[in-house]
Amino acid sequence: MLMMSILSFSGPRLTTRHLTLAALLVALRIILGKLSIGDPAVLKFSFGFIATALIGYYLGPWIGGLAMVVNDLISNTILNTGSMFFPGFTFSAFLSGVIAGLFLYNQRVSWQRVFIYEFIQILVTNVFFTTLWVYLMSLSSSSTGRAFTALLAIRVPKEIISWPLEAIIVLLILRQLSRLNLNLNR
Repeated sequence: MLMMSILSFSGPRLTTRHLTLAALLVALRIILGKLSIGDPAVLKFSFGFIATALIGYYLGPWIGGLAMVVNDLISNTILNTGSMFFPGFTFSAFLSGVIAGLFLYNQRVSWQRVFIYEFIQILVTNVFFTTLWVYLMSLSSSSTGRAFTALLAIRVPKEIISWPLEAIIVLLILRQLSRLNLNLNR
């Protein structure tokens, strides 16, 4: 039986099974992240959020955060498609895995929980940190505070539109997985 709390601060022990699951979910995240539309520096939509939610759901906040760091390092070094590596994005990846684990690990899948999770995830990692990292990377081209506001003005509408879409997709997938009752946390 799943324990209910507001947030899950614990996760599974790191076993061979969890390490293998983490590797599979990181591979899925990399593949889904590569299926994207738009410019990664400003507006990019991909299906990687599905794997991020699965990483949090199955691996908890801490293994999930580390799995997302591995994902970021692989995606931006070995499988880099021309974008610059920036450690701020690695920090955002870690936070993304932690947030997913806090909200989804050992929790009952409900529309409220998933919508709140997606809102926090989008607000913290996509709206705030990604905008900040893009702004900091562009400082060499004599940007001002208005540039940060301009980036927000471009990014926020996309995030407002993607929030319910991502939440509905994650909700449908997690509900189906919870019905399957896969006991991956043995």
